[in-house]
Amino acid sequence: MSYTPNQLEEAISQAKTKSNERKQRKFTETIEISIGLRDIDLKNPANRINLETLVPNDLGGKSSVAVFAEGDIATKSKDSGLTTFSREEIERLAKEPKNAKKIANQFSFFLAEPQLMPIVAKFLGKILGPRGKMPKPIPPRVEIDKFVERYKRTVKLRLKSTPVINTKIGKADHDNKALAENANTILQTLTATLPKGVVQINSVNFKTTMGPSIRLERT
Repeated sequence: MSYTPNQLEEAISQAKTKSNERKQRKFTETIEISIGLRDIDLKNPANRINLETLVPNDLGGKSSVAVFAEGDIATKSKDSGLTTFSREEIERLAKEPKNAKKIANQFSFFLAEPQLMPIVAKFLGKILGPRGKMPKPIPPRVEIDKFVERYKRTVKLRLKSTPVINTKIGKADHDNKALAENANTILQTLTATLPKGVVQINSVNFKTTMGPSIRLERT
């Protein structure tokens, strides 16, 4: 059982068409993929998938990234237009759990200079950890704007209490081939992670933000 590039493109095309038939939107919708799994025991924490995968094409929109940094890295981060938190702000957020949760939900990814990683873990770990958003270390001498650029092509695959993974593959105005390539990368990553591979994928559906779901048929 597998999915061909043509099948992926056709299902994505149908999702776009069905959405347009309902109502013209005043914004560019996101294209989402929903992957249903089977034969997976979610009572076992080891089976709760939490992955990040780099897709080949831009997902569209601004990368939702915040940075924990000080000194030169903080300056460069701010110059790149990124929301940046210092050591003092990290400690302050620990005393403002409501505000800390709001920030944790606002951003998809967090980065931190290595020396601040233990500080983030100590003060914000209990908020970021359960959301799968503990920061990634910023490599030394990296160009921060180029490093962040990769997160425009990074998606999260999370499986918690229900056997379904939902994530975006791009925008509705993107080429169907590019969207299909992103979807295929996600499916390949997931297949490689599952103990029984592709046979554990029960269903694949595509939809726009406001549109109906289109089921992908297997070959």
